[in-house]
Amino acid sequence: MLKWHFVEVNGDTGFDAAADVSARAMAAVDPLPPVKDNATPPPAPEARDLLTDLDEVLGTEPVPTADVPGMLRNLAPTWRPYQTLTGKELRTILADQHGIKVPTTGNKHPLDPAAVRRALAQRPADDSTGGDQNGE
Repeated sequence: MLKWHFVEVNGDTGFDAAADVSARAMAAVDPLPPVKDNATPPPAPEARDLLTDLDEVLGTEPVPTADVPGMLRNLAPTWRPYQTLTGKELRTILADQHGIKVPTTGNKHPLDPAAVRRALAQRPADDSTGGDQNGE
């Protein structure tokens, strides 16, 4: 079985029905409003600070680092560095970039909220992000 459709295009008059068909098809696939040539660019992604975010999601008791990436994803679900973060990567970032050593206790690697808050308090006053805007 074969089905044919003719979409009219006239080079002399500039009529192009294919453009209308394409526009309707794209609107059905991606219903976002069209972007004009002179539209303002989309806003830059917000900057996030890992230590500030940890301070927000951690309570008062130590938490296994394997559980912390999920807490960060719940806080900022669209922040790309948190989307694939693992507990092991988090421990490495904390040690290398923030001087926070996470101990091995019963193979759970508990992150002490007090250690995060000490690191935040020890930051220089002019370093509100700690150089960690991308979570790495």
